[in-house]
Amino acid sequence: MRSQRTGGSLSKSTAYQYLNQPENLYGWLLDHRADLARAVGDDDRWLALGIEHSRFYQPGERPRTSARAPDEEEVIEDAVMTRVLSVAGELGCDVSDGGPGDEQAERMLLLLAKTGRRVMEILRLDFDPLLALAGGVSADDTDGFVAKLRYQQTKIEGAPDTILVDRETVAIIEAQQRWAREWLQSEGIDAEPKYLFMRPRMNRNADRCHAYATFRQRLSWLAETHDLRDSRGRAVVLTRTHRFRHTQATSLINAGVPLHVVQRYFGHPSPTMTMRYARTLAETHEREFLRYRKITADGRQLDVDPRDLYDMLELDKRADRILPNGYCLLPPRQSCDRGNACLTCDKFATDRTHLDEHQRQLSGLLQLVDARREQFQRKTGREMPEDNVWLRERRKERSALQSIIAALDATAQTDQAVRGAGVPARLQEGVA
Repeated sequence: MRSQRTGGSLSKSTAYQYLNQPENLYGWLLDHRADLARAVGDDDRWLALGIEHSRFYQPGERPRTSARAPDEEEVIEDAVMTRVLSVAGELGCDVSDGGPGDEQAERMLLLLAKTGRRVMEILRLDFDPLLALAGGVSADDTDGFVAKLRYQQTKIEGAPDTILVDRETVAIIEAQQRWAREWLQSEGIDAEPKYLFMRPRMNRNADRCHAYATFRQRLSWLAETHDLRDSRGRAVVLTRTHRFRHTQATSLINAGVPLHVVQRYFGHPSPTMTMRYARTLAETHEREFLRYRKITADGRQLDVDPRDLYDMLELDKRADRILPNGYCLLPPRQSCDRGNACLTCDKFATDRTHLDEHQRQLSGLLQLVDARREQFQRKTGREMPEDNVWLRERRKERSALQSIIAALDATAQTDQAVRGAGVPARLQEGVA
């Protein structure tokens, strides 16, 4: 294919868009076949259209476009996502109260964020899209999967069209079903709804789904009304709805979900597509790791280049050296025999991102020591001696935590990402 304007060959992406337009038309004709039949004098031949008629091309006939790995901007930050979900309810506020008055948009946004489905897969959900799990679900099960969500898989041939969902997702769907039934009754429409999310106008047969353009307007209103911005101060564009899918995929990988499970959940035909999110996550981890310099358990500077340290720990390939309060510098091929004594280990390192955890650990340690000393006195009738082996080790942990917190506090106060810090006596030796 050649461009009429330049005479040169069209890019793969442009050719793909041109070729995709006829198929989109066929898909629209399929969705509106009943309207078309009536418009041309009740011609029942339109009603015979099936899903096979909307597939204009055979697999492989359209040019393949190269998949671009999503960058960090494609993933919505946790703080931004929390903010978005906290204000999503305002989409249902009445127009008289300054809202758009679209309860459906609120639930569409919640499902988009929770499931990671494509926006058209949400808009075209069947009115009753839930399937029961084999064997049933216990009424006490509030955290696990309780049903399957069936959606229209039209993008990838042969890909799965169901995912497991939790009770919260089921509740969102059931709330939408109740709203739809009440709306049909209030409009005097006696028809079985085809879609879960319905178009509220020009839909006397209840067979038209909520318009994508309208949903985009609702998302744009939400972002502008609340001036949603990321950590760099950039405006968050919610109308790029595929970002919710990128975010969900990255979150699952970040949570340790096996790659083949994530691949099945998102309907990817190969692990290569799923690994795009894994690469994004690895780059994010490396960038965050390098932002802060490390200190050891006794507060000394860690004399290792951050990039060398990152490679040495192999944090892009494994997670067993990532601790709740820092990092283990033990070479990956060696195993640890020190139990939970990281704070007194010379292979331990940490940074400012774990300051809150260290403070909580110190507070808990002091409470534990007081409780154990009181218990010892009740049991023996005398105070626990300072040379008690258990107390001696706890004193070491307390000293280590106090040194770490003092160093990290100094770093936080100067707002500098320093490579190392020490106990207060060492702070003057090249830290500040």
